Amino acid sequence: MSNWIAFFAPPREQVLSLNVQAQAAKANRVRSQFEVLVRHLLYRFFHNELLASDDETRRVMQIGAVVAIPTMVISLFLSPLYHRPLPRPYWDQVGDHYFYVMYALLIMGAATVYEWDLLFPDLLDVFVLSVLPIASRRLFFARVLALAIFLASVLIGTSVLGLFSYPWLTEVPHFGRTFLAHAVAASLSGTFAAASFLALQGILLNTVGERVFRRITPVLQGGSIMLLLAVLLLYPTLAHSLRPLLMSQAGAVRWFPPFWFLGIYQRILQGPSAPAIFAQLARTGCAAMLLMLALVVLTYPLAYRRRVRQLIEGAASIDGPSRGVLPLHRLLHAIMLRVPAQRAVFHFISQTILRAQRQRVMLALYSGLALALAISGMLTLRLEANHIHPSLLPYGIRAAVPVMAFWTVIGLASVTSAPIDRRGAWLFGALIGRPGPEHMAGARRWITLWAIMVSVGAALTFRVFSPAALRTPVVLASQLLAAVGVSMLLTDIRLFPARTIPFTHLRTASITDFPLMILKYVVLFPVLVDAVVRAEGWMEASAIQLGKALLLVGAAHVLLLKAHAYTVRQSTLETPPEEGDEFPQRLGLRSR
Repeated sequence: MSNWIAFFAPPREQVLSLNVQAQAAKANRVRSQFEVLVRHLLYRFFHNELLASDDETRRVMQIGAVVAIPTMVISLFLSPLYHRPLPRPYWDQVGDHYFYVMYALLIMGAATVYEWDLLFPDLLDVFVLSVLPIASRRLFFARVLALAIFLASVLIGTSVLGLFSYPWLTEVPHFGRTFLAHAVAASLSGTFAAASFLALQGILLNTVGERVFRRITPVLQGGSIMLLLAVLLLYPTLAHSLRPLLMSQAGAVRWFPPFWFLGIYQRILQGPSAPAIFAQLARTGCAAMLLMLALVVLTYPLAYRRRVRQLIEGAASIDGPSRGVLPLHRLLHAIMLRVPAQRAVFHFISQTILRAQRQRVMLALYSGLALALAISGMLTLRLEANHIHPSLLPYGIRAAVPVMAFWTVIGLASVTSAPIDRRGAWLFGALIGRPGPEHMAGARRWITLWAIMVSVGAALTFRVFSPAALRTPVVLASQLLAAVGVSMLLTDIRLFPARTIPFTHLRTASITDFPLMILKYVVLFPVLVDAVVRAEGWMEASAIQLGKALLLVGAAHVLLLKAHAYTVRQSTLETPPEEGDEFPQRLGLRSR
């Protein structure tokens, strides 16, 4: 823009005297200490270990685009529906409004959970900033302002495209009122989600100790992500049943937060002519919003003070393995981990996976996604006599096993492949050289064991809620075999290219990653789930077919293990050392 302004500006003197240059020079603005603090803390929200990559700025821009574009895309898809000869039905329009308030709540909640460990001071803030001549009150208000700016930027980035595209592309009759209703409802919905998680963390920090808080944090993050994704994945079911749901006067409808802000949307848009249920929901939403903001105002300063004190006094010591776990370790060493290299990698993963923030958040995301997909695939709603009756679909119950196995394997493999601190990775090269098949086997058996436990646990849990036709011993045997087989084979395939110790290698992003991700998650995942469900029906036909499936799984597993061991040995013998490997003796020097 400055180039265009300079183009149309009148010509300046070709030779400027020192006096003219001195008069034209502008004094640099001096930033205050408070402004520097706010900028620093805000920078940490966007550039931290959660976004560790070769280009953090590009990663932030990618995430922002992925978050913002869906609202405009939905508006584009809705545009033809509003320009038909007949006007779009009223309750279909209500379903469209529901998407925008639901999406704002989902993104703001996910962003707050994603930045869970940065909402309050950490060790870096306390031991670096607290020793500087900065007043504690100024540091507190700087963090509050930086947090408010971060959440406001996420909320604006999430809703701004939908705010302008929906009224404009659909050409609704009352543009101004629709614009106002959309802006207010989406803003309140997102603010409520962020305030809810801030209040939750503030209450926990004030009521439980740091040791308990650290232990329950992964569970809270995973459960929160699961609930948010379940709301998103249940959108088609709820959007097509809004009228019977809202008119049923059921208690579950009144306590569903996205409906509160849908009531605010419709109340602003229609005024007193809106159905009575929307006025009731709007009042509940306003009351809940005020309650959450009050909780944040009351609990955040107290939690902030307690968090700083706990960091200064030192974290509570973490106990070693309990005596009850030692017999399990001995059993694993005798059955699965007979080689010392396998034991070393296996226990290294167990002790490392929850230590870093990036790994904890990734585990929460994948576990929440797995549960949300499993639940949304089997849950359906039936309305009878003004009462909502949830029921489970038989196909969804069968599909839950491969869904849980797939996302457990993919999630754990992605978490273990993400680096924690590569500065110590040279130690593995100094001790063992290049990893061999035994080291890869330790990682593979750790992921396989957890995938089997999760998928088998899902099969046994969902069996309790299954109809009588799915509780027979034959069905249970086929589901257990599917759980074990999918867990083993998926792990073998996913870790086939692995050549490094977990948590020690940074993979450089490639332009082919996105198409491969689409192929893996959008194409292969549904095909795998459908194939496993069909295979379960085939195995239930007779015991002979069940035995054949067992032999096929075992043979495929053995072949994949032998092929992987061969390729690892070949890469160990023939592949030259990586150009980026740093040895402490080299002191960062390069031979010319």
